[in-house]
Amino acid sequence: MKNIAVIGAGASGIMAALFAAGKNNKVVLFEKQKKIGRKILSTGNGRCNISNKYIDVSHYHGHNPKFILNVFSRFGLQEVVKYFESIGLPFIEEDEGRLFPASMQASAVVDILNYELHKKGVDLRLNRKIEQINYSKKRFMVMTAGKEEHIFDSVILAAGSCAYAGLGASNIGYELAGALGHKIHGPFPALLPIGIPLQILHTLEGVKWNCMARAEYKGRVIAESTGELLFTKYGISGPAALNISRAVNQHVLEKKIPEIIIDFFPELTEQMLTEKIKNLWRDPDKAVSFSLAGIIKKRIPEVLFQIAGIDPYKKVKKLSDNEEKAIIKIFKYLKLTPGNPRAFKEAVVAAGGIDVDEINPATMESRIIEKLYITGELLDIDGDSGGYNLQFAWSTGALAGMSQ
Repeated sequence: MKNIAVIGAGASGIMAALFAAGKNNKVVLFEKQKKIGRKILSTGNGRCNISNKYIDVSHYHGHNPKFILNVFSRFGLQEVVKYFESIGLPFIEEDEGRLFPASMQASAVVDILNYELHKKGVDLRLNRKIEQINYSKKRFMVMTAGKEEHIFDSVILAAGSCAYAGLGASNIGYELAGALGHKIHGPFPALLPIGIPLQILHTLEGVKWNCMARAEYKGRVIAESTGELLFTKYGISGPAALNISRAVNQHVLEKKIPEIIIDFFPELTEQMLTEKIKNLWRDPDKAVSFSLAGIIKKRIPEVLFQIAGIDPYKKVKKLSDNEEKAIIKIFKYLKLTPGNPRAFKEAVVAAGGIDVDEINPATMESRIIEKLYITGELLDIDGDSGGYNLQFAWSTGALAGMSQ
C-alpha cells in the first residue's frame, strides 16, 4: 500500500486527493482550517465560477505561462466538465464563458466534493497545520504544528498562495517548497482593487459602469479589460479593474508607475460619442452635466468635469470649443495614476510562486525531489478573473492525483 499526503484542502488539494484515492493507495488530506474549500466558497460571489469556456494561454500569467498548455492537454476543460457532471454537478454558462454549477451555489460544490472524499476513503484531518517536510531515503516525514510526525511515500503540496488571508491563506506553502530546494518567484497581489490617490474620484464610491480600463507604461499597453468598473472610497474595483491589477501592481513594485486610462463609452468611437453628446445639447439652457443624464449615471459627469476643470453646472450654451473637446476626451481617456498595491488580504489570487520550470507538467512532480508534487496557486501561474484560476487548480490537482 502506498501512503500519500496531500497538504491543503483547497480546490487543487481536494482534486488531488480524489484522484489519488483507490488504486491501493492510502490518502491523508491535511487542512489547517476547520473546514475544507473555504476559498471555493468565496468564488463567483458565492456561486463558484468553476471554469471558463474560453480557456486559453492568453488568460494566464507568470514567468512561463505556456506551462499550462501541457497541463490542459492532459486534463483540461472537457475533462473537468466531465468529472463534475459525473459527481452530480452539471454546469451552466454565463457572460464571457464563465461556467457555474447549475445550482449557483458554491456551498453545493464543497458539499459534494466533501461527500466524494469520504466515499473514496480519504483520511481527512482538519485543524492540522504542516510546519515541516523532511525528505530522506525516498520517504517523507511530515510534521504538524502539534509535533505529530507521519511518514509518507509521496507528498502533494497544495497549500495555496498567500492571497486572501482572511480565509486562512499564508506563506507556509512557499516556505515548505523553498526548504525542499525549490525556487520561489516573490509573490505579489493580483486580481484585487486598485488604489487611486485622486481624492475627487472617491466621491463616486458605489457607482458602477461598464468601461474599458487600460494600463499603459511609456505608451505601451501592458493590460486591458472591458467590463464592469466599480468606483470605491479608495479607487476602482470590479472585473475591469481586477483584470488589469496584476500588470499595474507588477509595474508599481518595479518603480515603473503606469498610467490607467478609463473609457466610459468603449463601444463608441470618439467621433460617434461627439455626435451623440451634441445631439443632447439641443437645449442650451441645461446644465452640462444634467444634459447627459440620459446616457450615463449623473454622478459620473459631475466628477469627471471637475477633474477636467469644467464647471458641471455651467449651461451648455456657455461651453467653449475647448471645453466641448475636453468633455469628449475625459469620457474616452480619463487618465489616472495608481497608488501602492493594496494588501494581500484583498487579493483573489497571488502572482508569483514556485518556478514551473522545476515541475513536470505531465504529472506535477518536482524535477528536484522525486515523489514530491506541487499544484494550484503555489505555482508561478495566475489567471484572469472568470474561472481561469479554478480551472488550473482542478487540472493540476487531478494530474498530481492520477500520477500516484
